[in-house]
Amino acid sequence: MTTHFGTAVQAAIARNAASYDDLPYVSHPFPQTNPARLGAIARIFKLKAGDLSRARVLELGCAAGGNLIPLAARHPDAYFLGIDLSQRQIDEGQQRIAALGLSNVNLRRQSLTDLRAKDGGFDYIICHGVYSWVPEPVRDSILRIARENLAPHGVAFISYNVQPGWRLRQTLRDALALHVGSHGSLRERVARAREMLSFLEQNTPAETTWGQIFRAEAASLRTADDSYIGHEFLEDCNEPCSFSEFMAAAGGRGLAYLGESVLSAMMPENMNPAAAPLLRSLAGDNQVSLEQHMDIFTGRTFRQTLLIHKERESACVRRILPEATEGLHFTARPNFEFSREEDGKAFFADGSGAWFSTPDAGVRKAIEALVARLPDSSSIDELVAAIEVHGVSVDDGLRHRIADALLRMALVGLVTASTEPFRMARSLSAKPVACPMLRADAAAGVLHSANLRHEPIRLDIVAQVVTPLLDGGNDREALIAATIAAAEAGRVTFQRAGQTVEEPQDIAACAVEHVDRVLNHLQTNACLIA
Repeated sequence: MTTHFGTAVQAAIARNAASYDDLPYVSHPFPQTNPARLGAIARIFKLKAGDLSRARVLELGCAAGGNLIPLAARHPDAYFLGIDLSQRQIDEGQQRIAALGLSNVNLRRQSLTDLRAKDGGFDYIICHGVYSWVPEPVRDSILRIARENLAPHGVAFISYNVQPGWRLRQTLRDALALHVGSHGSLRERVARAREMLSFLEQNTPAETTWGQIFRAEAASLRTADDSYIGHEFLEDCNEPCSFSEFMAAAGGRGLAYLGESVLSAMMPENMNPAAAPLLRSLAGDNQVSLEQHMDIFTGRTFRQTLLIHKERESACVRRILPEATEGLHFTARPNFEFSREEDGKAFFADGSGAWFSTPDAGVRKAIEALVARLPDSSSIDELVAAIEVHGVSVDDGLRHRIADALLRMALVGLVTASTEPFRMARSLSAKPVACPMLRADAAAGVLHSANLRHEPIRLDIVAQVVTPLLDGGNDREALIAATIAAAEAGRVTFQRAGQTVEEPQDIAACAVEHVDRVLNHLQTNACLIA
């Protein structure tokens, strides 16, 4: 069945498809969309969520499958369906699926407006970077699909630009549109937009609010990818909405608010502790109202919202208790560590500005165990076992305090909860092993792949030589020899001080340096298997 919209809407959809063929986004994983993380947030609010290992997952606007394919590779008993209008990106994704030999993921070139309930129910529906960039009838179709195709205990992820914060960026979008015009390909228009951004950054009057906004926005876009500038600022359609407007539209389709994909983004205390009580007072006992007031207060420009069926709204428990962490797995950034001891408290931080402190010796031991286990995730049971090995007796009271500590760290963004554990090499072995998908991607020359935590990992030319050999059969010397051979064959070129390295001894020295760099990068970024 094909949905028939007006001529103007159909034309806008066609232009949208053509622009993504002309200038596709880099297709890579988005860790915040990982269904294991979405399911964990549902469980923190006392709701059931599907087990990712056997889930059905739908992505609307899947590009080349960079988000779905890594999930499919790690979960062979789950099923993944991706829909996108860009034939170029669908073809690219299907080639990668074939190279990896996957049978549990399907990418279809299709308008999402044609998806119907007969296409089946899904435990998780992901729609990242689409909602604000399509006409209103298509936005309504996204919400319709989130209702019709979401399983009873399912979670839908939808991201979108939000007002009033995005209003400031709208001035830049308007300015670029006036300068760039509509003629030429999207790539050509992006080139003209970059010229204007450079001019605005250097020449707008710095002493005015207008100039400060333009200078700040232009500076932030200096290193942005061409595809981001093109699709965010130069497309026909970019329609931000307020959170209240979004929820009104979702409610009209029988959907209710679960939360944000990043739990810490829901906490006004993380934005301004002094203002948090007033924000909560203004909102009353209404999470949607609180979220809207936070947008007004912070100028937030982008949301990543989780929706559930409206029938489940009354079962959602907003008062989060430590018991909600039972059965979940927590991970932190690689640089999360003990920071200092002050006034009898142990402080832990990761350099992001967030921190956690405790005067409790048992809780401190548990957090130190979490640090020692990185990059692996840790459950409460694993932390308890780790400190009991060192002679700490854990009663119900200490277990409760450890759970409370994990919850507090999650609420400030120091740790992330997941329904599934993450297991990887904690140190570099003599003969390292990379995950199979990463080896296959590197062998095929794929530039953007995924690590074991569903985070993006970039495979440069040396990584594409080294990674396929990380099957447990090659030591560092063998990897160096293979890299030297690749350089001699002309596949790899090394440069120093802007000059091509040509002498054999210099090539060998560069090979050593770059192999060590790649191995360290893969180990510290959760790419190697224990």
